[in-house]
Order: sequence, then C-alpha cells, then structure tokens
Amino acid sequence: MKNPVPTIATLLALAPPVLAQGALELPQALQALPGTLDWRSADLNYESAVRQLEAAQAALGFKLSGGADYTLRQSGSSLSLSGTASLGVLPWSTSADAARSAERALERAALTRRDARNTLYLALHTQYFNLRQAQTDLSIAQATLALRERQLQIVTAQNQAGTATLSDLLTAQQNLDTARSGLVSAQGALELARLTLASTLGLSPQQLGNPVTPPEEPSLPGEGLEALLQRALSRRSDVLRSQSQLQDAEENLASAERDRLIPNASVSAVYSDSGISLSSGLNFKSGTASLSGAVPLMQGSGGALQQGWSVGLSLSMPIFDPVADSRIRTAQTALQVAQQALESTRKAAELDVRQKYQNLQTARAAISAARAGLNAANQNLRTAQARLQAGTGTSVEVQAAELNRLQAQRNLEAALTQAQLAALALQNALGQDLTTTLGGSK
Repeated sequence: MKNPVPTIATLLALAPPVLAQGALELPQALQALPGTLDWRSADLNYESAVRQLEAAQAALGFKLSGGADYTLRQSGSSLSLSGTASLGVLPWSTSADAARSAERALERAALTRRDARNTLYLALHTQYFNLRQAQTDLSIAQATLALRERQLQIVTAQNQAGTATLSDLLTAQQNLDTARSGLVSAQGALELARLTLASTLGLSPQQLGNPVTPPEEPSLPGEGLEALLQRALSRRSDVLRSQSQLQDAEENLASAERDRLIPNASVSAVYSDSGISLSSGLNFKSGTASLSGAVPLMQGSGGALQQGWSVGLSLSMPIFDPVADSRIRTAQTALQVAQQALESTRKAAELDVRQKYQNLQTARAAISAARAGLNAANQNLRTAQARLQAGTGTSVEVQAAELNRLQAQRNLEAALTQAQLAALALQNALGQDLTTTLGGSK
C-alpha cells in the first residue's frame, strides 16, 4: 500500500516561520508597555481630568473684566469706562464646589488609569506565556506526527506480512491524519499567539524574538485572608471610586440644602466723587466678592454729579420654592443610591479577593500534580531506553516515551503559568499597582 501522507519535512516546509531570531525576555516586553497605544490612551484620559481641574481652579481665582458705557441724551452724550474685579471668598461658592468636584474626578481618573495599566500588564503576561506554550504545542505536534508516521510504517509492513489486519492499518492511518490536523492547528495557534502579542506591543510579528523567560512558581501572601480583605477594601480602585462618588453625592445634597436655606443676600458700598465711582459688594448666595470702578471720559450737560458714599443691603428669603425642594429630594435619593452602590462594591470586592485567593491555592496544588506527572514520564522514558538496550523493547516505545515526557513538561509549565497569572490576578484584586517598575507618567 502506498503511503499518501507527506513527510514531516514537507509539512514544515509549507509552515510559516515560528519566530524571528533573537530572544525576547519578559521584563524587556514589559518595559515596552508605556509606549503602546492603550497605555498612552489611558494617560490622555487622565490628562483630560487634569485640565478640567486646572480650569476649575482657575475659575476659583481672581477675575477682572472691563467695559464701557455710552449714553446719548438731548442735553448731550456721556462716555465712561468701568472695570470689575471678583473673587470667590466664601467656602460654599459655586467655583469652590466645582474645584472640589474636579479634584475628586481627578482621583477617580488616576484610579481608572491604574486599572487600565494593570489590565495591560496582566494581558501581556498572558500573551507572552501563551506564545511560549504555543511553541511547545507545535513541538509536541511535530513529535506526534513523527511517531504516527513511524507507527503507520510499522503497521503497513505488518499488514503486508499478514500479522496486522486491515482494521489496524486503517486505525494507524486515522491516527496519522489526526496528527496532521493537530500540526496545522498548532501552527495556526502559534501564528495567532504571535500576532496577539505583537499587536499589544505595537510591533510587527517579525520584530518579536523568542520568548525565553519561563514562568515562576509563586507563593501565597504572608498575610491571612482576612488581612488581605481589609487591605483590598482600602486600596481597590472600584471601592475608592464608589467612596468618591459617595462624597460627590454628599456634596450635592449639602449644596442643594444650602441653596434652599441661605437667603439671596448681598451687601454693597458705593463711593463717588466728581463722576468717579467705586463700589464693592459681597453676594452671600454665590460667595463672591466684587470691586468695581467707573471713570467718566465725557459728561453731558444735563444732570448733577453725585458725590459721597452709600451702603446698601438686599435680602431675599426663599419661602416657597418647589424647584429647590425637588433638588433636595433628588440629591437625597442620589445619596442613598451611592451608599448602596458602595456597600455592593465592597461585597463584590470581598468575593473577588476570596475567589482569586482560592484560584491561587488551586493553581499551586496543580503544580505538584504536574511535577509528579513529569517524574513519572521521566521514569517511563528511562525504562523504555533500558528495554531497548536490553533488546526487549523497540525504538517506537522510546519515541512514544519521549513524546509523553515532552507533554508532561508542557503540562508543568502550563501549571506554573496558571499559578503565576493567578498570583498577579490576586495582587490586582488587592488594589496593588502592578506597573510601578515600568516608568511612564505618574
């Protein structure tokens, strides 16, 4: 029977190149993260919040405006120039409220940026180790194909000698076809893993080197679970954001109640002499003090110039204001929603930390099982090699044992990878900034 299956050399000649020359270490890949598009996008969102705070602080400061007034009368015309300076001086001024709100918004933006960076950090670890495993999977697929080719050759010879049935031959052929399919799948998975990592780093696949950093076995945190939970509640971004939003709701309620209770009152003092006037005022509602002055440049013949000073006080008490009452009720409802959201966020955070902690424990236990499997595979290989030397075994048995050892090594690295990723996920769940060593804007 003619073997219709191409050799391994033929298949590999048609396959794309595995990786570019050179080594790509994990720390080297991580140092490239600050230059990626996603990292810079997170920085830009944070910078937007910085600019908004600067605008709010500028509104809180000193303001100066100028103007002119021209009047045409039957008796003549008049022209005067004026200037006004204002400053928010009371703590409940609108500009002060806006500045405090912008400060909290900036704090939330910093937390959001930290989450975005941590997400990139975790994704890069996952993609890096996926690329390593995809390489190993390709090696396993190549070794499997070689073994299935050899087995088909043996069964074909046995069938021709009458010691193997047609069913045995068809089974061997099917196993070889499955190995060919597995090789194509492994090649595609390797190409996809390379493209994914290259896309994250903003590189072309040809610029990637060979990932040479193996995963490390992590240890459990030295603190107990309850201590970890308390640390998470004080540092997690989602909890801190909910607390900030609760402060916003409290400030909004205080502002609504203040607007309802504080009368619209203002005090002013005016002094004029020879047409030059100077006035000052303080608006208790808005918390803004102002100083104005006017100088006549041209004065008509009609009317006498006023001289002297005067003091004025205006007061307006809100008696019936359904709009302000509605604002208070809306702010009260928003405060209750924010309180419930904070409580829900805390509970979700505790559950997330417990789950991540359990995942790490489970992943660490899987390492021991994978090591035992590798030890067994090494022992089986030594036994197969001894049997071959003693003449009681075959080279195919050694080849199969070598494949089993390669698979066991892959299983151990996969277990170590899962444990390392689980440890990083736990650190992220605890609110730790994973990217402090990578540089970038703070």
